[in-house]
Amino acid sequence: MTFKYFDRPDKFTSLKEEETICDFCKQEKICFSGESFRGSADFNSICPECLKAGKLLGSDSYSCNGDIKELKRQIKALQPSLSDQEVEQLAQEKTEELERTTPHLVTWQDWFWPCADGDYCQFIGFGSKPLYKQLAKEKMEKDFFMDSIYYDLRDSDLDYLWEDVLPEKEIKDYEASNDYGALFYVFKSLESDKVVTIWDCN
Repeated sequence: MTFKYFDRPDKFTSLKEEETICDFCKQEKICFSGESFRGSADFNSICPECLKAGKLLGSDSYSCNGDIKELKRQIKALQPSLSDQEVEQLAQEKTEELERTTPHLVTWQDWFWPCADGDYCQFIGFGSKPLYKQLAKEKMEKDFFMDSIYYDLRDSDLDYLWEDVLPEKEIKDYEASNDYGALFYVFKSLESDKVVTIWDCN
């Protein structure tokens, strides 16, 4: 199971433990809980297929908040010939798609879903030293980690985070993430190999 902006939500977020009736297709399936979505729309369950197909588009239900201000800045920088109105429309379309076709990512704090290269990023897993070593390839993994920290978190003590906070072992799934009081959420650009990290704690 994979979504444009969320890779393997069956591993990295919570689904209902038992099959239930999806409020949209009326089939009995393993579903996401309606309680995990924000907004005023009232539903109990939505299956991955209906969420991915855009059944929430145009509704008041959403799973996250996209960093639309940064997205507009990136779009304008990448496509300077676009008018402000065209940039606004493109950013709104991408934000609507992100917020209403993406599973809910369980986080400690509320923060904006990151973007890179003019689009929102895909969540790929919880950060750990083994994951950054894998993603860094031939680069130094510590430098790679530091470079990946999202722009609005750059004032963090990155040496401390790497040495004392970042998990030494791979976090394989959502259940394992519950063992940590601080988490690193790793995203990848849809357009390049750029990796973005958001971190928070309880």
